[in-house]
Amino acid sequence: MFILHLFNHEDIITLCTPLIYICDKPLISHLVNASNPVAFFMILSGYGLTWLYTHNKLTLHNQIKRLLQLYIHYWFILIVFVSLGHFINPDKYPHSFIHVLGNITGLYCSYNGEIWFLLPYSVVCMLSIIIINFVYNLKNRRKVIITIVCYAIIFLSVRHLGYNLPGNELYDTLLIQPVYWVQLTFYFSLGILLFRLLQNEPKQLKNLSGFIYMFILCLVIIFKSQFKITIADGFYAFIFIFCYLHIPINYHIASFFNKLGKHSMPMWMTHTFYCVYLFPDFIYGFKYPLLIFAVLVIISYVTAIPIMWVSKQIIKTIRI
Repeated sequence: MFILHLFNHEDIITLCTPLIYICDKPLISHLVNASNPVAFFMILSGYGLTWLYTHNKLTLHNQIKRLLQLYIHYWFILIVFVSLGHFINPDKYPHSFIHVLGNITGLYCSYNGEIWFLLPYSVVCMLSIIIINFVYNLKNRRKVIITIVCYAIIFLSVRHLGYNLPGNELYDTLLIQPVYWVQLTFYFSLGILLFRLLQNEPKQLKNLSGFIYMFILCLVIIFKSQFKITIADGFYAFIFIFCYLHIPINYHIASFFNKLGKHSMPMWMTHTFYCVYLFPDFIYGFKYPLLIFAVLVIISYVTAIPIMWVSKQIIKTIRI
């Protein structure tokens, strides 16, 4: 996610100084092509919520409670960064009442465009029981394949419509929402299928060594880094996660990723305030891609700690 938002620019060389090139193209640009955080997040969400579903722990009440807690974190972040943004760019923060309302709901994210994901994700979560009940109970393999193909066709069709919006800011915001819902539902459904696959994994796949899965993963990353195919994003993330789960990971590395994962949501909600909207000159001032990336991760992680603590105190106080 950080790599995508930091270096997904045609003029990347003017923003930083890449040191490694492959085929006259910066390595970091290849890694951008291999990055698709939305697909990864939704597949993992589908997997996790399917686990809750199979253990009778997924209820509408729990989903509403979880999403309210998520929005409380988001609203607190808005208060902090919009207040800060008002001193840096008062014309944009807070702008008008419509902008305030749009950002509070997540319908129109003018303060931080990368938060577009929040509202459609919430809609999919609210419908998760229905989606899981349908996809998880598809017993016939042919039905599963037909469902995937139909999803893909609908996904591409609706996404194409999303590229041909009328050009009115308000209408575009409303019309793009169904595009997001279809896109996220497709990825979410792949997460459900991943859970099913791991539940009933064929012995041939179980018996493959971690080295083979590592080799497959490298091939998939190399292939995806060369081609920007929208429909392939979900399948790429599906294969990546499946292979990763079969590769032995060093305990310390796993612990490091787990610690970052616990703070990933506020890190996602805050990092573009630093690198895109409020302090881009400071972030890109570190010149080299690896250093820029490391600085943003550290700043976002450090920011996430007090945000999570304050948000949890608010949640406890209002007893959600």
